[in-house]
Amino acid sequence: MSKLSLNLFLAIIVVSFTACKQNKKEDYARKIVTEWMGRTVQLPDNILPSVLNEGTVSSVLFQTPYKILVYTDSTGCTNCKLKLSVWKNLIQEIDSLMPNKLSILFYFHPKNEQELSYLFRRENFDYPVFIDMENQIDQLNHFPSQMEYQCFLLDKDNKVVLIGNPTLNPKVWELYKTQISGEKQEQQPVTTVQPDKWTYDYGTIRKGSKNAVVFSIENTGDRPLVISQVSASCGCTNVSWDKQLIEKGQRAKITAEMTPEETGHFNKTIEVFGNMEASPLKLTISGRVIE
Repeated sequence: MSKLSLNLFLAIIVVSFTACKQNKKEDYARKIVTEWMGRTVQLPDNILPSVLNEGTVSSVLFQTPYKILVYTDSTGCTNCKLKLSVWKNLIQEIDSLMPNKLSILFYFHPKNEQELSYLFRRENFDYPVFIDMENQIDQLNHFPSQMEYQCFLLDKDNKVVLIGNPTLNPKVWELYKTQISGEKQEQQPVTTVQPDKWTYDYGTIRKGSKNAVVFSIENTGDRPLVISQVSASCGCTNVSWDKQLIEKGQRAKITAEMTPEETGHFNKTIEVFGNMEASPLKLTISGRVIE
């Protein structure tokens, strides 16, 4: 990777951090990239992929020219880390635009396998996954501790080509697609936007209840707006959005439906990615959850 490409790559994978932390994050990202680029990832040979309600499946499914390896450990909030709805959208895009070129290796080291199965059922997630109860893959490779660096694009020999989690930043996904296709992705002209509100307070809501809010984003610029991805900081919040072109003066609707799983106060961020000058646009939802 050239120095220019490396600097661009680092800028993309640390783009969501605040300026005061930027230098430290970029130094850490540079260290991780230097350490991992070109490194061969070792895969356990005694763990077979399985599908919800179907049991194990053949690992032949993953013999593609490129693979995305996603490792999810047992620390922190598993639901927050998974972002299954975003992965489902990416899988649909892969099936449509890159058939037989790219597969995804989901390796999970869950602290509670039943909780993981529940999340798969809730999201109707039926893509093959590797359940690694002994955490063998991390013992073989010693992955970085931060979630954003626990996702890799691998070549056919399982060598790391790129690093970064595309569910956290669509620009990483664009880099992945460029690498796989060998063609530079077309850049869309940018526009400006204005949300009807930046924050929304749910007030007091009950644990397990469904609570929806709609944000309206106006395209105030001269170019059509395309929202490429919307990501919530917590897995208990599902998001949906208008995926068609939003012309000048029109509005795009973004719906956030929260089903809280714990009591107490919360303050969550929703990031809106697209061809806007200030991408991602950050919206906030807050409130208090009671039993």
